[in-house]
Amino acid sequence: MSAFLQPIIKGMDKVTALNAKYLALTFEEQKNMTFVERLRFYNWTFEIFALAMLVLVFVAYKYGVIVNENRAKKLFGSLNSFLQDDLQFARVGFSKGDGSKVPYIEEGQKTWYTTFATGRSAIASLSVRVHMFSRSNPVAMLMESLVNLMFPSSMTVKDVSEYCEVVIKPNGTFVSSETAKPNNDAKDVVNKFKFITSIVNKSSMNELRRENYYLSLTHTSESDKLPVEYVFMSEMNQLNGFTLHYADAGFNELLKRAGNFLQSICFTDLPANKPLTDKLWDATQKPRAVIRTKIPVSEQDLSLLKELVSAVVQIFDNVTREIVQKSPQAFINSDILKKSNQLRTQELARIVKAMKQVEREMAQEKKQEAEKEKRRQLKATGEQEKFDQKMKEKRERRLRNKQKVRM
Repeated sequence: MSAFLQPIIKGMDKVTALNAKYLALTFEEQKNMTFVERLRFYNWTFEIFALAMLVLVFVAYKYGVIVNENRAKKLFGSLNSFLQDDLQFARVGFSKGDGSKVPYIEEGQKTWYTTFATGRSAIASLSVRVHMFSRSNPVAMLMESLVNLMFPSSMTVKDVSEYCEVVIKPNGTFVSSETAKPNNDAKDVVNKFKFITSIVNKSSMNELRRENYYLSLTHTSESDKLPVEYVFMSEMNQLNGFTLHYADAGFNELLKRAGNFLQSICFTDLPANKPLTDKLWDATQKPRAVIRTKIPVSEQDLSLLKELVSAVVQIFDNVTREIVQKSPQAFINSDILKKSNQLRTQELARIVKAMKQVEREMAQEKKQEAEKEKRRQLKATGEQEKFDQKMKEKRERRLRNKQKVRM
């Protein structure tokens, strides 16, 4: 502790030394000086420096807030219009208590921005979440970056990088026209999206596998069907062709153009964080698609993001239509669903086994603590020796009984 405080004490001594002459004045000498003379005699170096630092922090804070807000306004202003006008979502953005609408909400000191859309055939909801640097706090941003450089990934701070994440959830409902009635088996249709298949940029696959539990259950494979920047990450090789099967003919060209922007497109039903209990396992199974990209900073990036979102929405449209219409060409067949279910059964068994092991260890620790507490109480009341003697006699009786049985 003294080694930590020593530099601070030395710094305080230097600050005090700046006004050694002023502090050496007697009360009478200070009293005889005018107010202006005191101002001139006093060394204001430390105060001026402190004030300059406060101004600098305030300017940095305002600059960071303005930069992040301007990016958010540009991104969500264009994206929300696209979701409503081009993709035909009925509701986009959020509503306040007074009935007014806002295009997005902000969290985490202007670092997280989110918008939401719903009301569409085949899609239950679409959310766009953007994480930006904490530009309003450059010192914290620098420290987080240093920690990530100096320590292993398991000890580093998450969400240091900037990224955009789009989560699209299916509803299993297909409506061919405005007058058509929706199908009645929506829940069964959604259950057929319980699988994991992804197209992941090679530059991001290790980071994404580490951050997302569901990707840790996949196998990585390269394919000449994809641009060289990407790999398939699927729970079984049969699923590698899913995305390309339902996307339009220009999807591969889109992937190629987005090589420096797109990080991953994942279809999954399992959570990003590993569930530790069987109840969490059941509660967190939600079929969805997750698109992760860099932050759109140019019109080209924004255009690529819109195309990627449109492509994934179209995939859900095509898959839902085929399942509802019971098309014989449907990619997701009973064999894939059976294998997928087996993988989840095995993974759940491992989670339950680990959970029971933890429960046994906790019960053992609780038992040991209870025994320690009992010994402390016996010792405090002077009954410890009697208890030890009784246990000794009990062990001796058992030993004699065993010897008799052997004879």
